[in-house]
Amino acid sequence: MPLDFTFAAFDAFCGRIASLSVYTVADYLARPTPSPTPFVILRLDVDYREAHAVQMAQIAQRHHLRGSFYFRDRHGLFNLEVMRRIAALDHEVGYHFETLDTCQGDFEAAERLFLDHLEQLRRAGLVIRTVAAHGSPPTAPTYRSNLDLVSRSSRLLERAGLLGETTLSIDFTQITYASDATWRWRRYSGFKPGMQGRPTSLSEITKDSSRGAIGLYINFHPHQWFTQPAATLYYRFRNHVGRRVLPVMRRLVRRSGG
Repeated sequence: MPLDFTFAAFDAFCGRIASLSVYTVADYLARPTPSPTPFVILRLDVDYREAHAVQMAQIAQRHHLRGSFYFRDRHGLFNLEVMRRIAALDHEVGYHFETLDTCQGDFEAAERLFLDHLEQLRRAGLVIRTVAAHGSPPTAPTYRSNLDLVSRSSRLLERAGLLGETTLSIDFTQITYASDATWRWRRYSGFKPGMQGRPTSLSEITKDSSRGAIGLYINFHPHQWFTQPAATLYYRFRNHVGRRVLPVMRRLVRRSGG
């Protein structure tokens, strides 16, 4: 299999699952009857490098697959051009929310911003059926993660006209969850937010995707995927170093009173 975190590896993965039932998150939640196993739920969280998401959307489309692509409001703006391009390829586009982070843990303000962002996207002509909480350290002690916004307000998803949230609304008892977050593949049985996964690889996930009597829910982060293996190796190494060096530097700054 090609080097992990390259578009060639994603293309090979799509080719391997093309014979299975592959769902967007919205289509999985809206299905009228239980899904025959094995099946795949294909999700991509677009944190930045939106052009990489377009390439992965095109690859999936060539294999006649549809996935769910979740976009953040970055610096007060959504990349509507990219969202429309991906929607035109018949993929689902959704909202990757982080309003508790933005609003410093103020739930009322975060809820208003959440609903405002959904209105912005819909006014732009986009169909938003599901949302995904962005995973990042909390900015205030009033919450643990952005997911708290919808988990603490039982009617928010309904009021927003949504089918659900990408983890809160999924029953993981018969689904294996796999994610490439922070450049490290992890797999989870009976997934719950915050739990620790088992290290794995895309090659292992691909081999297991057509086996057994459970479904696979897989989450890609397009900003970590590149055309050239050299770029993948460089950015993966840079991330690896940064995750170790930056905490040390922050501790030194705090100790020096800076």
